[in-house]
Amino acid sequence: MRVRGLVPSLPAFTWLCLFFLLPGALVAVFSLGESTLFGTVDLGAPSLDRYGEATSDTFRIVFENTLQLSVVGTALCVALAVPMAYLIATRLTGAWKYAAIAAVVIPYWMPFLLRTYSWRILLGDHGPLGVPGILDTLAGAQLGVVYNYLPLAVLPIAVALDRLDPALRRAGRDLGASPWRVFWQVTLPAARPGVISAALLVFIPLMGDYVTPSVLGGVKAAVAGSLVSSSFLESQDWALGAATAVLLILLVLVVLGSAAILLRLAGLVVRAVRPLDLTARLWSPERTFDVWGPMLRAFGVLLGLFLWLPILTIIGYSFNGGRTLQVWSGFSTRWYAGIGANPTLVDAIGISLRVAVLSTIVAVIIGTLAGTALARAARPVRRTLLALLLVVFITPEIVSAIGLLLFYVAAGPTLSNGVLRLVIAHSVLAVAIVAFVVQARLAGLDPRLSDAAADLGARPWAAFRQVTVPLAAPAVLAAAILASTASLDDVVASSMVGNVGTTTLPVYVYSTMRNGLRGDAAAASVVVMLLIAVAVLAIGWVLRRRGQGRSFAEGLVGR
Repeated sequence: MRVRGLVPSLPAFTWLCLFFLLPGALVAVFSLGESTLFGTVDLGAPSLDRYGEATSDTFRIVFENTLQLSVVGTALCVALAVPMAYLIATRLTGAWKYAAIAAVVIPYWMPFLLRTYSWRILLGDHGPLGVPGILDTLAGAQLGVVYNYLPLAVLPIAVALDRLDPALRRAGRDLGASPWRVFWQVTLPAARPGVISAALLVFIPLMGDYVTPSVLGGVKAAVAGSLVSSSFLESQDWALGAATAVLLILLVLVVLGSAAILLRLAGLVVRAVRPLDLTARLWSPERTFDVWGPMLRAFGVLLGLFLWLPILTIIGYSFNGGRTLQVWSGFSTRWYAGIGANPTLVDAIGISLRVAVLSTIVAVIIGTLAGTALARAARPVRRTLLALLLVVFITPEIVSAIGLLLFYVAAGPTLSNGVLRLVIAHSVLAVAIVAFVVQARLAGLDPRLSDAAADLGARPWAAFRQVTVPLAAPAVLAAAILASTASLDDVVASSMVGNVGTTTLPVYVYSTMRNGLRGDAAAASVVVMLLIAVAVLAIGWVLRRRGQGRSFAEGLVGR
């Protein structure tokens, strides 16, 4: 019996089982061993001793920091994202709407490390804002994570609200409901899937992010990801690092389970307390002036300034004539002119571009087939593949990175090539990104088009190549840009699995931050960002002339 959609899903199943599930199993196995003096793990007498060490008082404080940064950061991101998304989806139209989306999306394309380090410049003693007492504290790390992950929260909520028929809101107002009541009973329920997606998109990477806390929080903001990284790269205690990674996964699952229960309880409380009656005084029948419109627009402007101030700061300071960027020493273009004079930097740029191109090609091929299976396959195939892709998403990157490191070590010379290691590591998450973007595009198309091709005698592969691929092309291009951007911005996996001679640009930039970010690293990162922006604009312009610009734009925002 032939199962519909099984063949397109096989590459994704094979790739993710080999380079995600198997490495994850190695992490669990190594956590039961005993670290040796040579950085390996003795599995002769499995025990839970490493878990006992990983739950000591020192580690408990680190896990508390991780949980606080992640939970509070997620809550703040969602709270700030809801009004901004509401403004984009319901109050802005035409060019203003696209400008607001660009104001949110473009800062996210700025290299992760640069937009993080820009806060050290802004808040430092000699910086434009000069706020004392916030850098190298947990509060500084909290500010950084909210800034870095806020765009991830805005976009899914805006997409969910944009899909709501405006006629429903108008009908509520025509029936005498106040704008506040319409928001509670019509708009907010429609935004619920987007809010949940936003929370997941922020919370999951936050649990594994140790770069932002280390740059802005210092030792006072030590998190679980930094312990895992140092256990593998510095202290060579692989068993302890693996146990810490397993506990991190368990903590993620506990928080997600608790959040699901709280969501159900919150729904019951809202229905019982009826917050509409408590807040009805905000609106009166006599009020005709829309007070919320100007407030939303003012909030949008302030949030835009919050997102763009660090970007403009780091671009401006890349023209700083000093050796490092933290103190302004006068205008100079020396760092841009000297990019080619630093062979290490040039090699890092070349490796980053090569890995991004190769990993994107792999992700587009496998992810497009997987997205087709998600949209067209039989239910058992869809559910199994969806579950696997969701597991990839909810696993912090540091965990999958150390799993691949263990896998590469076990494979020996077969996987010793540094570029190949990086391509595999970057493609794991990229496959999931491409699959979901393509699936969203195909779900909005009429499946009878492929059926018609089959009825006319086309073989499945011919129908896929001549019907499905052209229709999904804008989404595939958008997914390719998202995948390549993620690759060019990756620090965690690149620092864990790369070997000598395969240092990527983000890893090079991160290594220079210990003594203050160098100007050439900032200049090179700005150039890469501009190249990405130009490529996106060029592709968007070409597709717009072909009448496919909207599909491309929707793919970029994950619609």
